[in-house]
Amino acid sequence: MTQFKIIAAGLVLLAFASLFGAAAWYRGNAIAAEAETARVQANLDKAVDANTVSAATIDRMQKQDAANDAITAAVMQKLTAANAELNAQGTARADLKGKDETARSYLNTPVPDSVRRLYP
Repeated sequence: MTQFKIIAAGLVLLAFASLFGAAAWYRGNAIAAEAETARVQANLDKAVDANTVSAATIDRMQKQDAANDAITAAVMQKLTAANAELNAQGTARADLKGKDETARSYLNTPVPDSVRRLYP
């Protein structure tokens, strides 16, 4: 019976040692998981900050693109008006040259070299 008590005590001690080992293993895994969670959270915070900066940059670029489009449209409108005016002047000059003999002789007069040098 004494031998049975020793074996039973050894088995109980082995069971406690096994439980302690399992608890220590789970605790180690929990500590590692907490550290991994903290690392992932730090990376997530960095990513959120980077996304915030990127969103602000994209918004600023979209506003600049809209401003550029407005400027381009205004310049195109002025260019169209200038071309129309130039065409009207060319047509008026051609009509005048065709209809008025005095205007035709004036427009056919050669430009002096001293004046021509002023206009490249």
